[in-house]
Order: sequence, then structure tokens, then C-alpha cells
Amino acid sequence: MDRQIIQFYKQAYKDSFEEIHKQEIYKWKAVQVFQENWDINANDFGQMLEVSLSKTGNLLDSNNTFPRKMAVSNARVSPNVMRQVFENLFNEEEDLLERVKNFREDFKLINRKNFPDKTDYQNHREVIVYLCLRYPENYYFYKFNMFKDFANKVAYDYVPRMGRYENLSQYYHLCELVKQELILDQELLKLHKNRIETDCFFDSNLNILTQDFIYAVVRHLDIVEPQERKKVTSVNVTTSQTATATVKQKEVDFTARIVNHQKKNAQNKRLGDLGELWVLQQERKRLITAGRKDLAEKVDHISMSQGDGAGYDILSYNEHGNEILIEVKATKGSLHSPFYITRNELERSIRDDEKYRLYRVYNFDVDRQHGKLHIFEGSLLNLCVMPTQYQIHIDSIE
Repeated sequence: MDRQIIQFYKQAYKDSFEEIHKQEIYKWKAVQVFQENWDINANDFGQMLEVSLSKTGNLLDSNNTFPRKMAVSNARVSPNVMRQVFENLFNEEEDLLERVKNFREDFKLINRKNFPDKTDYQNHREVIVYLCLRYPENYYFYKFNMFKDFANKVAYDYVPRMGRYENLSQYYHLCELVKQELILDQELLKLHKNRIETDCFFDSNLNILTQDFIYAVVRHLDIVEPQERKKVTSVNVTTSQTATATVKQKEVDFTARIVNHQKKNAQNKRLGDLGELWVLQQERKRLITAGRKDLAEKVDHISMSQGDGAGYDILSYNEHGNEILIEVKATKGSLHSPFYITRNELERSIRDDEKYRLYRVYNFDVDRQHGKLHIFEGSLLNLCVMPTQYQIHIDSIE
């Protein structure tokens, strides 16, 4: 993602803020109405759903598509079945993509029974709208063309393709990166805070604002973006077997400190995300330079396309087509700065030690998108020298 382009459009967004606000403030109002009226246990589920969705406007209905109408109509005919369908969708304990798939499939069956001659109109966009209305601090309003156009404008390293469920996870990741840029702009945050009135939902996580900015870039800000992109400098890469690596062990420090963990975690996540994108770009460039464009196109950002838990972030290849499993750890500090790995990362490195790589990105400049890279090959077992936390199991209490 090109942060220079983001900064350019952020200024344009602020310059046109009042005009954009007048056209888009309905989104905050729609969320507020939903929050005030949603009741999964309502006696008249169809009526409750109609009122809850009454201010959504073209968040749902647009041109010749009528997802809101079909949702309400089916809820009136089959209230208890639709109640269960929405309850399943809003179950945050389950996987997001599975919930989206199940909602679309279940809705299609219900609609086919109730209105066999009518389209249900429940696509990715509409299902994500329901989730945003219910959990506005967790999700981002989604449109495929908006995502595709914005990703192209800001040089995001993923090309959305119509109908793919992985678009949703990639879009969420892009929104998280963009939000971190918006959070840094106090002038923008003040403009946003001042426009929220009592009939609007106050999005303390700034998710609606983030989508509003993305939508404004592709819909409202018809301006010429800067043509000069930052030149990509050469990357210093060093490699070692993890078995020969040495890690400094620090003395225990009992000094008490007050730490803003929320801010620190957000900064660390942003740094980690940008580090992963940087490595993704370097891997593709490496393979293209080696004459393996076919492999470069197969490089996959696993932590985004499939989610966390795989034990690595990026699936890449060597010049011979053999898989490389890459875990990325980025820091603004030196190569010797300490870092953390998860149990899954450790176990994956042991199980797939021949193809496992830890890419330690250090001296990383997030503004210039430049850093140094040291690659540890094989199992991470010998790097794990000092646990900082211990898990306790209490089997019984007398």
C-alpha cells in the first residue's frame, strides 16, 4: 500500500469534508436506528427488522436490486426461520466466512420457498452490511467495486476478483491499514467528532469513518493523484540457520511501568501488517527477477487470505518451485531487538523445518517502506530461550 497516495487523498478528503459529510452522514444514522431497534427476540420479527433497516438507503438497496425488501418480506412470511438465520450470522464465536456462506445459502433456500419467482439479492455486500449494523465496531461496509478501485489507486498488493470470499478478509486487512493512517490525523478526527449528532452512531473505533474515506476516494474525490511513486531501494538480505543463531538473554527487570497497551498494540499491528506487505512485494520481485513470474503470481498472503493460526504469514517458492513458509517479524529497531513467536509458529517450524523461514525485517522505515532483512532457516526451537508468560491450569480447588 502506497502511504504517499493515502496522505494525498486524506488531505483532499479533509478539504471536501463538509460536502462529503452531507451525502454520507446517513450511514451513521442508519447504524444508530438499527442499534436502537434490533431485537432478536421480538414478537413480530418482520416488523422489527423493517424498522431496524429503515434508514439503510443505498447501503442495501441500489439501482434494480432490493435486498432490504426481500429480507423483510421473508421475515414476515417465515419469522422464526429468519430469526435463526440472523442469529447464526451474528454468532461471533463462529468463523466469519463460514457465517457469510451459510447466511447466503440459507436465505436462498427460504426465498426460493417463499418467493420462487423473485431474486433474493443477498450477496457479500449485503451480508456484510447486516454485520456492520449489528457490530459497527468490528466490521466495515463493503462494496466489491469500491474495494477493487481503491486497492488499485493505493497500490495494495492484492487484486480483488468478483465472487471470491477471500476478498472480505483482504478488504478487512486493507481497512485496518487505512484506519491506522487516519488515526494519526488529529485534524480529521476533530472534523469527524464534530459532525456526530445525537441521531448518529458514534463509532469510537472509526470503522465507519474508514469506509467513508475509502468510498470518498473512489466516488467523490475525482482528482489527479501524484504521479511520482517512491523509488524502491535495494534490500540488504542476510541468511543463517537458526541452529547457529545466538540470542541475548536479559536479566529480569522488576521496574514498574505504566504502558498504554491499546495504543502500543495498535502500533505493533500496523508495523507487522506493513512488514508483511513489504516482504510479500520483495518475494514477488525476487521470483520475477529469477524468471519465475508464474511462481510470483502464486505467492499467497496466507494470514490475510486464510486468517491467523497457520503458523506462518506468506506462502512463497524458491526458483525451483519448492514451497517456502514465511513468518514475518518486523521492527523499527535493530536485528537484535527481541520479538515473540506463537506456539503455532514454533510447532509449524519444527514440523516443516526444511521449508520454514523466519524473515526478520529490521531497521524498518514505514514511511519510506525500506528496511533490512535477515532470514532464519529451519526450526525456531533454538531461538526460544526465555518465556515471558506462563500458562497456568487449575485442575481443582479444595
